[in-house]
Amino acid sequence: SQPFKTDFIQQVFIDEEKILEESGVIIFADRSRVKWQYLNPEAKIFILKDGNYSFYDMENNQLMRGRIGARSEQLIWELLFSDRPGNASSWDAQQRTIRLRLDGQGGVQELKIKVGADYLPERVEQITINEVTTVYLFRNYRSRITLNPGEFDLALPDDVEIIEE
Repeated sequence: SQPFKTDFIQQVFIDEEKILEESGVIIFADRSRVKWQYLNPEAKIFILKDGNYSFYDMENNQLMRGRIGARSEQLIWELLFSDRPGNASSWDAQQRTIRLRLDGQGGVQELKIKVGADYLPERVEQITINEVTTVYLFRNYRSRITLNPGEFDLALPDDVEIIEE
């Protein structure tokens, strides 16, 4: 797959009330390297590289690091960039919406993925057992991008607080 980037908006709702909205850019190199660059309202960077993630919160000068389990990593790709989403799924051709049900450690999650005419995700709605809904909106896909050297490396200050998760 070719590298691409897309703009995103992430919204979090509790009991249908929006409590958070963040936006930025995703750079997708391949299945093993992805960067979510949050720009508003705060600068944060989430990098996934070979199953390891780093999440840098600039305002709090904190770096969270850990490993994404194979199942959830697979889920992320089924969710965002797969032609064949996982189990317990249905495809509504009229609304171009994929529905996924996942029984995970944190209970059942439901995902609704709306794709555009080009089958790239436009809107993803993730509903968890505790009535928290996260909505991702994707637009302005750009392909044929050139990855900068060090695109997936973080330039961190010396005094960053590192939290291993």
